Amino acid sequence: MSADEVRAAMKEKSVDTVREKSGESDLVSVQDELRRVDKLYGEALGYARQFIDDVRDGKPFDFQDAAPLVSGFIDSVFRNESAAAAIGRLKAFDEYTYTHCINVSILAVILGKKLGYSPEKLELVGIAGLFHDVGKAVIPESILNKPGKLTEDEMEVMRTHPLRGYGILKAQQNIPVEVLRGTLEHHEKYDGSGYPRGLKGEQISDIARLLAVVDVYDALTSRRVYKEPMPPTKVLALMYKWRVTDFHPNTVELFIKSLGVYPVGSFVRLSSGLHGVVTDLNPLDPLRPKVRVAYDENMQPLEVKDEDLSQGDLSIMDVVNPDDHGIEIYSLIQ
Repeated sequence: MSADEVRAAMKEKSVDTVREKSGESDLVSVQDELRRVDKLYGEALGYARQFIDDVRDGKPFDFQDAAPLVSGFIDSVFRNESAAAAIGRLKAFDEYTYTHCINVSILAVILGKKLGYSPEKLELVGIAGLFHDVGKAVIPESILNKPGKLTEDEMEVMRTHPLRGYGILKAQQNIPVEVLRGTLEHHEKYDGSGYPRGLKGEQISDIARLLAVVDVYDALTSRRVYKEPMPPTKVLALMYKWRVTDFHPNTVELFIKSLGVYPVGSFVRLSSGLHGVVTDLNPLDPLRPKVRVAYDENMQPLEVKDEDLSQGDLSIMDVVNPDDHGIEIYSLIQ
């Protein structure tokens, strides 16, 4: 596909997205969208493996080949953003290097939508998310996948990845400056304590500010070689504490509103002592989502029952790590 054909496809997809935003396309259920985005995620994973491995091997790649995938992410977000946000955590992929860029792309589109970005800008956001960590492809794997804490020298090498990524992408023809700045600046912090240039406040591009939020969220909620994943609710609480120093004002708050206090896929303990998975959000009462109850107080399976917490006295008492009990959330939520 030529560059002109890619741009034409992106323009057509942007028109489709406008139609969806105006209500011409119906929203779908979490379960229906999970099945659709599951297939798209698999395709994206194949693409991520290819371009990251090509960079690692010094082979050329074309960033514009990502346009159809990003358009698919945008379509998925407008059909059901809760399902799109959840798929990366629900599937048991053990390839953080590849899945992180996909998750950041999808989450960035969700946050961009909440910020009211145009369809054209959402395309840029999605592409910037997909390539934001491309510089890590040339970081030594002994550092990238070290199972313990990095030394200060190793951290210095790791901190070069935004500049390296910028250089890799700068070699692309016609790459938008917004994508370049997203790659270069996504580790800058609002108070100026970030890297590589110590930018602060409005000096940081708006797409980079957005990427900074979703990058931290996905990194902390993902399984890594050196740490277990943290529950999304606890990560969002931490990010809320950091919102004044690390992130642009109101960005974290909007992100929390997008995902919900208890994002879809959260495994929770109810006030009854029973356990279940959050299957849908309740925008009017974020603390009382819909929950599929499936386990008793002792984590023994029950006959599955769907509960709308806004319609009764039940409430969420805690978020539980399903891995600690060998529970596979994806099959439970379907």
